[in-house]
Amino acid sequence: MLKLINTIEISPLKYSKEEYEMPEISDNPDTEEWHNRWTNAISTLDLDLDVIKAGEYWVDMENISDKNLQIILETNLKEADNDLIRTFDGGIVLIMDNEIKIAPNCCGDIGNIAEWQRIFEKESLDWSEIWIGHPWVFYKNEDEKIKFSDYSDLNLQDFVDIKPIFEVNKAELKMELEKVLQHQINFKNRISEILKKMDIENAKEISILMTGIR
Repeated sequence: MLKLINTIEISPLKYSKEEYEMPEISDNPDTEEWHNRWTNAISTLDLDLDVIKAGEYWVDMENISDKNLQIILETNLKEADNDLIRTFDGGIVLIMDNEIKIAPNCCGDIGNIAEWQRIFEKESLDWSEIWIGHPWVFYKNEDEKIKFSDYSDLNLQDFVDIKPIFEVNKAELKMELEKVLQHQINFKNRISEILKKMDIENAKEISILMTGIR
């Protein structure tokens, strides 16, 4: 079964009120320890959230209450440098048969939903890159299927032979993408309404910048 989840990243280093030392990064991190420290850090900000995978910071944007969203927005606005509003870190998580196959990576943001939309705008049978942060993945159309590669830091032209590691039904993927696109539109509208209640000027424009979607 295929499922897409639209996530934002909630980093304890950014949102916690207290100083929390996170575990050192290693090749075999203790995901339970990471998750426990994330939960403790987030609780200091009165956020009632749950990640979709222990050891990571991805939170389903559909599960963020208005109360929590306002706390997140207040933090982001305080952090804005010289009125520079950034798009939320995060992006689409692809789950197949209860296993995460693709997730956003470093420097990815929720505006990368446009990359997923291009899958259905480009009918080429050749491999194409989909930017989800780095490392990224490649995809190709083939017989009503979309095939995906493993993560890679190599550019497309540097690959000699890309190997698909899994495939999904094209129509099913399109249906799931339409769902998360609507979720992101709803998220943008919620941000705009909350910012208006906070008496923030240019609420609509800021909501567009934060979500990367009009």
